[in-house]
Amino acid sequence: MKKALRKNFYMEIRHSLGRFLSIFFIVAIGCAFFSGIRASEPDMRYSGDAYFDEKNLMDIQVMSTMGLTEDDLDAIRAVDGVLDAEGSYATDVLCTIRGNQVAVHVMALQDKMNQVQLEDGRLPEKENECVIDADYLDGKNLKIGDKITLSSGTSDSLEDTLKTDTFTIVGTVSSPEYIAFHRGSTTIGNGSVSAFLCVPEKAFSLDVYTEITVQVEGAKEATAFTKEYEEHVDSVLKKVQAIKAEREQARYDEITSTAKEKVDEAQEELAQAEQDLADGKEEAEEELASAREKLDAVQKELERGRNQLAASKLELEQSRNLLISKQKELNQSKAQVEQGAQELSEKQIALTTLRNQLAQLKEQEESLEDQRQELLAQQTQMQQKKDELLKAKEELQQQAEDYQSAYQQIYQPLKQSYEELNTQYELLLQNYEALKEEYDRKQEAGEEDPELKAQLEQLEAEKTAMEEKLTEWKANLDKMELEAKAAEAEIQKNQTKIEAGLTQINEGLPAVEAGIAQIEAGIPVLQDNIQKLTDVLTQGDAAILTASRQIDQAKAQITSGQQQIDSGWQQISEGQKKIEEAQQQLSSGTKELEDGWAEYEEGRIEAQKKIEDGERQITEAREELAKAQQKIDDLEKPKWYVYDRNNLTEYSGYGDNADRMRAIGKVFPLIFFLVAALISLTTMTRMVEEERTQIGILKALGYGNASIVGKYLWYAILATLTGGVFGILIGEKIIPYIIITAYKILYRHMYDVVIPYNLYYAVTACAAALACTVIATLFSCMKELREQAAELMRPPTPKQGKRVFLERVPFIWKNLNFTWKSTVRNLVRYKKRFFMTVFGIGGCMGMMLFGFGLKDSISAIVPLQYEQIQLYDGDVILKEDVTEEERNDVQKELDADKKVSVTAENLLKNIEVSSGESSQEVYLDVPKDVEAFKKFVVIRDRKTKEIYSLEDKGAILTEKAAKLLEVNVGDKLTIDTDDGEKTVLISAICENYMGHYLYMTSEVYEKTFGEAPDYNSIYYRTQDRTTEEAKDVGENVMKCDGTLSISYTTSLKKQVDHMLESLDIVIIVLIISAGMLAFVVLYNLNNINITERKRELATLKVLGFYDKEVSSYVYRENILLTLIGALAGLLIGKILHRFIVETVEIDSVMFGRNIDPPSFLYAFLLTVAFSLFVNGVMYFKLKKINMVESLKSVE
Repeated sequence: MKKALRKNFYMEIRHSLGRFLSIFFIVAIGCAFFSGIRASEPDMRYSGDAYFDEKNLMDIQVMSTMGLTEDDLDAIRAVDGVLDAEGSYATDVLCTIRGNQVAVHVMALQDKMNQVQLEDGRLPEKENECVIDADYLDGKNLKIGDKITLSSGTSDSLEDTLKTDTFTIVGTVSSPEYIAFHRGSTTIGNGSVSAFLCVPEKAFSLDVYTEITVQVEGAKEATAFTKEYEEHVDSVLKKVQAIKAEREQARYDEITSTAKEKVDEAQEELAQAEQDLADGKEEAEEELASAREKLDAVQKELERGRNQLAASKLELEQSRNLLISKQKELNQSKAQVEQGAQELSEKQIALTTLRNQLAQLKEQEESLEDQRQELLAQQTQMQQKKDELLKAKEELQQQAEDYQSAYQQIYQPLKQSYEELNTQYELLLQNYEALKEEYDRKQEAGEEDPELKAQLEQLEAEKTAMEEKLTEWKANLDKMELEAKAAEAEIQKNQTKIEAGLTQINEGLPAVEAGIAQIEAGIPVLQDNIQKLTDVLTQGDAAILTASRQIDQAKAQITSGQQQIDSGWQQISEGQKKIEEAQQQLSSGTKELEDGWAEYEEGRIEAQKKIEDGERQITEAREELAKAQQKIDDLEKPKWYVYDRNNLTEYSGYGDNADRMRAIGKVFPLIFFLVAALISLTTMTRMVEEERTQIGILKALGYGNASIVGKYLWYAILATLTGGVFGILIGEKIIPYIIITAYKILYRHMYDVVIPYNLYYAVTACAAALACTVIATLFSCMKELREQAAELMRPPTPKQGKRVFLERVPFIWKNLNFTWKSTVRNLVRYKKRFFMTVFGIGGCMGMMLFGFGLKDSISAIVPLQYEQIQLYDGDVILKEDVTEEERNDVQKELDADKKVSVTAENLLKNIEVSSGESSQEVYLDVPKDVEAFKKFVVIRDRKTKEIYSLEDKGAILTEKAAKLLEVNVGDKLTIDTDDGEKTVLISAICENYMGHYLYMTSEVYEKTFGEAPDYNSIYYRTQDRTTEEAKDVGENVMKCDGTLSISYTTSLKKQVDHMLESLDIVIIVLIISAGMLAFVVLYNLNNINITERKRELATLKVLGFYDKEVSSYVYRENILLTLIGALAGLLIGKILHRFIVETVEIDSVMFGRNIDPPSFLYAFLLTVAFSLFVNGVMYFKLKKINMVESLKSVE
């Protein structure tokens, strides 16, 4: 008997192959979709984990405000659970590419971790070679071999970080640190990082690491984004944090020790400089005193010369008057003896002639003697002048040497102090850049760290002060060099004058000496001639002595007197000449004395100035040393920042995408699977009911209930199990592959797609499908087997006919023909079929509508958020310590830019708010001008579109934040601050989709926080509202000192667009799967309907209905059921859409609640199209119905 039943089982499958296949495919589709969607989430994690493991992506990243040393690296390696640790370098710079500047992140290639994937070319080997972000290179018309130029983007030198500023591109790479398109933000350029560069480690010139990457033991064996992995990493992360205080103290001690050593050295140098200044001051005073004594001596000498000259002039005037008087007396004597002389004239002609000659000779002798005396006096004066010039030359040379010595003693220490200060500045700059980079990273991650911010501000202030001091010291050094050159030129000028004077004296002195020698040689000859002439006159006088004694004596007296007078006049003439020469020498001496005094005064002033400058510099140096010591005393400990992978750009985004798939997989496949299971249940129930007679025969033949039930159970198990296994084998490979491949639009360099079979989801799907079909079959069989065999072999008693609702509406019912009335009665009579068909079609259409609606909801975020709510193109974030002048400069730059149409100033900061047990981070937005703010942010109700205005009665909270915090209008919200908790009344809840915001007026802010708002943000909107225009404005604004960073709404739009691109494929998968299920459901239900009513339809053919009329008879019911099911599907889809959208959206984003009208139309048309297609397929089945069937006896 069992063999016969088994044979009947196989024949049953063959004869009802359509029903078997319908169950098979329904279950296959249901299980494929359920297990495929559910497996997509872990498969995404497996794929990401495989990529991260292949590239040895770090598990923990450590950064410090003052850099990390080898000791820090060794300390981290020694931590229990750390597999390996590696130090690395990174910095943000500006890159000049074909004349355009963009911000790029430069990082050193690591040997072990964070391995880059070479996409093209080769890795860099030299210091001036680099590889560039492959995604950036693709769209920038760059190629391998091009050169790029880097600059720091700040006032600091790039050489402090990198050894060169020009790099050659030798290849393109992708990095596990940048798995999508977003590259982060920065404080240079336009505020956004455009790409990354990788260079050899030797290209960096830093003394300490900027970061240390860590791999955790056992983390590689765990799957990323899972609890197991997080626990591995968190346990080691806590241990690393445990050594944080110790390493911070060690770094602090190292820095302070080095700084103190430098301060001590500077103090010693300062003491030496003070001693050198005192010595130089004493020497300068001695030199000035010596120079003054010399000038005083020359002054006295000139006074004596003036007195002597005045006495000589007086004596010369008296001699002139005396000679005039004597000449008158002599003329009178001549007149008296003229008569006696006439008589003796003839006798004395010869004698007179001789006497005249003798007188001439004597006059010549006297003249020669006078000339000799004059030349001797000139020789003496020239010799004295020469001695004075030689002495002045020696003194000038000594003065030059003394000045040079004093200059070196002052200049060199100052120069050395300047170089040491410059070294301190470079160290401070390194610390500042490291801290700045850390702060920027925390800002990108949305974290606020006031302590880090304060340290950054302090370092920036110290850097500014040190820069000013370096500039001042440099100016002093340049000034001293100029003064030294001027002094050297003056000394050289005086030396030239002295040398010219010596040359002139040396040339004139030999001529004077030659004149003296010539006169001394001529005087003896002249004296000899006088002696001879005197002897002749003596003889002549002796001859005429008696006769002419008196006359001769008179004449001799007259002649002698005349000679004396002539000699006197000659002496007066020569005296006058000497007086003129003395006057000229006195004038020259006076001029030289005046020049000497002028030089003395200049030297005194210059020496005094140098001394004062030296004293001032020493005072400033002493103050700087005090400040340096104070800075050491006030220096805060360096701060470590320990991050896991979630700090990386887009890493957490990948996990969020996997979470979204998990959220979708929790709801959508379940509903999908439920529809499939119910249809399978209906099919098996109908099968058992159809074979009621066969069950009765088997029971009459003696088969037991278990054997009969077993036949149908095995039928259901075989169809369900084979369909489930087939669906799982296909679904768990194809659906995850499609979804993960779709996400490669975002993560294009993650080549590995790891899609293992997930046993848990496979077993769950098969077990659920089996449970549905087996339980349905079991209950149906047990229901039939309760009756006797004879009852079972008879058809069931038809249900009693009832009047339908339309029959109670005569004006409609009477206008219906027979076929329509029959159709209406059939729909109402078979209620189970009616509701199952409506539910099946409605469920499928609801899922298609959800697929379209989900795309509408996510697509609506961009136009709603950035075209209707937030209307600005850029947001300028100012520095925390921005001055009013810097704030005005930023505003002036925006106002002057013709691309900017309007701006508004506001306060924007991240705060934590709470209500009850819930807390959220929100952006506090306080506008300076409420009316101007309306041009940039529209605050409205999502449902009523009512526009709200900011008022002083309370704050306005965005809708998603209010939902998460369970806050309503009129409730009070708690704000957590450093000064404790503050509360504010919520006056309205407004529409918002990206992020959370709390809006309030400046008056509400001041009332809540007890202080006026410090506005740190400026919204701006451009004329053309384009990304390029917004970034052009941003690049100009970033050059202002007060600008910290700039965010662009256009960049956020692109991020959402990229997310939508990846979701498009997922939505298509959902829609296709729902369509397939709809087709199978319609086919199965129609097939059951036709099978059940085969005798009825055959009877219609016997009654003369044509094939088309019979088909229309069935199609009419199907079309009505499709329309009713579609209407139900609209409601189901709307409910399903609202539930799933609220389930899958993440905390920081609110999806749109809208389903666009075209989506309703598409879902409806697809459902109708599937229905028409199934009707077309059923036409051939209807055509094959044999009319003889209706003549066969039912009994």
